Amino acid sequence: MTQSVNELVADILGLDPSEVDDDYSREAADNWDSLNHLRIITAVERSYSVSLTMKEIEDATSVRRLAELVSRKP
Repeated sequence: MTQSVNELVADILGLDPSEVDDDYSREAADNWDSLNHLRIITAVERSYSVSLTMKEIEDATSVRRLAELVSRKP
């Protein structure tokens, strides 16, 4: 699953998927701003048919963390 999240993040941020690993985070990315964060969350929710809470959205600060949050959803 993490690879797919990597690809979603890379696509939204306009990066090559090889540039985005599990540790890629908002702090590391110049263009992972609040608007792109919402775009990433929306893409993940649609792709995995899940809904994240506001707390989870705030906590999704890296690819790894986002994948963990999605994997816990029923």
